[in-house]
Amino acid sequence: MKFLKKLTLFLILLVSIFSMTACSASSNLALNGYLWFKNPSSFAPNWTETSVYDITFTNVTPSKSDAIGTEGYSLNITEGTLITTLKSYTNTEKGNYYVYTTEFNLVGEYVIPNPSESGYDKVEESYQTVTEFKDDLTPIRSEKHYVSKLSDYKYDYVLTYEGNTATAKLTESSTTDENKNTQTFTFEKYNKKAYIDNDILLLAQRLFNVNSSFGRQFRTIDVLSNKLHDMQSYAYLIDKELDVKKLANYTLNGVNLALTEETISCAHVEIAINDKFAGAPLECYYAQDRETHRHRLIETYLPFGSVGYLKVHLASVEVSE
Repeated sequence: MKFLKKLTLFLILLVSIFSMTACSASSNLALNGYLWFKNPSSFAPNWTETSVYDITFTNVTPSKSDAIGTEGYSLNITEGTLITTLKSYTNTEKGNYYVYTTEFNLVGEYVIPNPSESGYDKVEESYQTVTEFKDDLTPIRSEKHYVSKLSDYKYDYVLTYEGNTATAKLTESSTTDENKNTQTFTFEKYNKKAYIDNDILLLAQRLFNVNSSFGRQFRTIDVLSNKLHDMQSYAYLIDKELDVKKLANYTLNGVNLALTEETISCAHVEIAINDKFAGAPLECYYAQDRETHRHRLIETYLPFGSVGYLKVHLASVEVSE
């Protein structure tokens, strides 16, 4: 069971990552405009984008054709979805800002070699996040609620930002025990360098133009381990050229784009902790087209321990503007 819990916690740390801090910090990231709006040069309030992603299990990725995994271990997913919603607002107190929510659900059976009585462990994991941040990615507040029945573990945290200080309150417990462990962490001068909140990592990359020289360095807070990580995102290159893959298209406002264009051209971006003991980076694919696809995240691969990957692929998008 310890091995299974480690797999689950490893996934937890990788499924999320972004938000920003003081204005001086966010300006260092050199954003390329409001690229998710129809007009990228001006902020558009009262705008909503909801994206639905399907989750499947695989041993390979577009750039890693050699299958990974521990012999005999696999994951049969019966239900896997990630739903994200980004909304824009304007008021006198906060100015221009966003609220970004995510809902992740994974249900399946974890296949184990040399099975005991059943041979399977039921996988049920879910999390919900709500993150508020300004139009330059400066963070305001972030919260997360996570539950795993497989590892008998759940946690909640609230991360608030004020000036140069970020304060996190983390509550951990078992899914079967009422006893709770609550800790409070304070990070001073967290925004001394460019910063992005842990829960909008994949979203924030859409605000950059990706070419063969693309690269950003920043920091983010890992609440579970009480650490401030140095991070980087960069273009994945093949023979000094940007790695571009054609991946399956999706449905936009009820129209199946795959009927006229079966695949979409995507730029390969990797996101990693900038440390020699960081582990595998996140492999992400963003649409290159700005007019129709607006740099949307089309596909990403989340390492699932040493067993394989969770393939997260965009199925549908609804935009109200």
